[in-house]
Amino acid sequence: MKLIHTENYERMSQKGAELLLNTLRNKKNAVICLATGSSPEGMYEIVCEAVNRERIDLSQVTFVKLDEWYGVKPDDACTCTTFLKKHLFEKLYMQPKEVIEFVSNAPDIQQELDKMDMFLREHPIDVMILGLGMNGHLGLNEPADSLVLNAHFAELDEKTKTHDMVKGYAPEGGLTIGLQGIFTAKQIIMLVCGERKEEAYQAFMSQRISTSTPASLLWLHPNCVTLVDDTIQK
Repeated sequence: MKLIHTENYERMSQKGAELLLNTLRNKKNAVICLATGSSPEGMYEIVCEAVNRERIDLSQVTFVKLDEWYGVKPDDACTCTTFLKKHLFEKLYMQPKEVIEFVSNAPDIQQELDKMDMFLREHPIDVMILGLGMNGHLGLNEPADSLVLNAHFAELDEKTKTHDMVKGYAPEGGLTIGLQGIFTAKQIIMLVCGERKEEAYQAFMSQRISTSTPASLLWLHPNCVTLVDDTIQK
């Protein structure tokens, strides 16, 4: 685990962008897994600016969406699809080879999950972007007595239901990559920012591995960088 405290959100975003851009510049067929929400928003803005300025070739790059709210329309404002379209894809000068995602209103949930797991078995992730959840979740791997290895449907924790993305919406649950998919990533970048993440961050920093704080499992990953902004106490 490499832990980096930064001066502010902008520096955290810049550092995260530098790590991701290093892979995009040096591996033409990179597989990148993307989180959504306010934590990576600034990072994606910097990545887009650099990709466009340097004309980084994305024609062989695959982006994978980490998770998705379920029971809402794909074009609803709350979805991860809408977020990434607004903050990443619409800003890029060229589109990637492929985007692998969960469909938020898919009639066959198991088919969505199997599709994701099959892709991850054949295409290991080079860089995975994560944000620390208010309850310590990773993606929508929620705190529980036990955690699920494969992609799965998640019952939403009460704290997760208050997420800014779903204000005014009532998703039935979530679809998420499981812990096995996360841990096969060659590099993980976890972003921690915002005062509401303080409690989860302190639980994470205790280094006690517990399924009640799914992010704590990242201490076991061989190549994880955690970037923290100034809203979080050291």
